[in-house]
Amino acid sequence: MVSARFYTSAFFLVIAFNHFLFVCTAPLERRIIGASKLLRVKGKLFSGSGTYYKVGSGSCGEHDTDSELVVAVNKAQMGNGSNPNNNPKCDKMVSITGDKGTVTARVVDTCPACANGALDMSPTTFKRVCGDLAEGVCNISWKFL
Repeated sequence: MVSARFYTSAFFLVIAFNHFLFVCTAPLERRIIGASKLLRVKGKLFSGSGTYYKVGSGSCGEHDTDSELVVAVNKAQMGNGSNPNNNPKCDKMVSITGDKGTVTARVVDTCPACANGALDMSPTTFKRVCGDLAEGVCNISWKFL
């Protein structure tokens, strides 16, 4: 015969196991206390000016080319620390929308002259988002993926 104590223990064991499963399967952003700014802004839509630049060695420590889908994030939102090569935003993907379309590009650099919300894009990225390079600048919206 099974005692009431067994049922009580089993009940609490099931409750504890369900709580463990709930916590372990919660999205990472909810589980990390003091998550990085990147996690807090993931998916948030920003808007500003889109420009293009001659790509080369960026603040993330890599050498990229004009033909790649890469961007430089404005200084305020990039938030470089003492060593920008270790910035958690380096190599993150962003989705950018402009007059000519939407593109996914990789963060490789910082744009010190760009205003908050602005991105400096490789010529290839700029053409796909804004159109002809002669435009020079266009309105964009973008977000971290």
